[in-house]
Parts: sequence; C-alpha cells; structure tokens
Amino acid sequence: MTNDMTTPSRRTVVGAMAAGTMAALGSPVGSAQAQTTARTFVLVHGAWHGGWCWRRVSDQLEKRGHKVFAPTMTGLGERSHLLDPKVNLATHVTDIVNVIKWESLSNIVLVGHSYGGVIISGVAEQVPEAIGSIVYLDAFVPENGQESNLLVGALARDRLTPLDLAVAREKPPVGC
Repeated sequence: MTNDMTTPSRRTVVGAMAAGTMAALGSPVGSAQAQTTARTFVLVHGAWHGGWCWRRVSDQLEKRGHKVFAPTMTGLGERSHLLDPKVNLATHVTDIVNVIKWESLSNIVLVGHSYGGVIISGVAEQVPEAIGSIVYLDAFVPENGQESNLLVGALARDRLTPLDLAVAREKPPVGC
C-alpha cells in the first residue's frame, strides 16, 4: 500500500477501526476512564483479512476490561489453506454463528468491517437473541430484504479473479 493522498496507510485504517469501535462504546479513544460494564465484542473482518487485523482494537478493548473474539473466517487469513470453491457467504456466517453458540455468548457487540457487514447481517438473522448491539464499520450494509448472496456474488464477479485466489493462498495481504 502506498502512503499518498488517495490510499490510506495501514496505520490510518487500523486507527479508524479503533476509533469507530471505541465510539460505539461511547468513550473517547485513549480515554483512561473505564466503562462500568464490561461488554463482549465479536469483531468480524473483511475479505482478504483475518482476525489478526483487529489486534490493536482487541488490545484496547481488553485493556478496558472487555472480552473480545476476533475469529478468522474459513478460507481467509491463517485459514487460507481451507479455501475451496464451496466456501461462501453462508460458510462465513456459520463461522461467526458457531463462535457465538459454542462460546455461549450473549448481549454481544457485533462489529463488521467491509465485507464483514454482510456477514454480520446474516448472523443477526440467525442469532438475534445473542446480540446487544450491532456496528457496521465502513461496511457493506444490505438493504432490507436484499439477498446478501446476490450483493456479494456481484462484488465477487466484478472484483475477484483466479489470480486473487492464488495470491490469497500464497501470502497475507498488505495492510488491513
């Protein structure tokens, strides 16, 4: 990634993610004031990332006494060895739903970044009782009644190539 006026640096993107998540808490970023009630966060990354992209945000939330889950979806990040033509949006929704179910999470703050916005929309449909609040952080937000798979399908058709899939298997992406 270049550091010019049109392309933000990784530090800028991660900082914005942290600021957005902290804003959802209602406390200023860098504030030493602890929130009185600890919350549980489930942070959902975008395409071509992994749970690792939330490390700085997770650290900040945990310092404030919150519990954080930042799973990596099947076929992405450190789980790229599982990439297969059968992996799709439903797989990624199931990845997050299973974290919520197997960890017995409730009253969570569900945060989705970029493609993660479509994922958390599907998660909200499957386990609404587990969600206390939902945050779309610079994310795709499907219209009410819109078929999520059509939105992501069109995005994938327009943007993904066999080369993208090969590169995703070989090395992690630059930036977050």
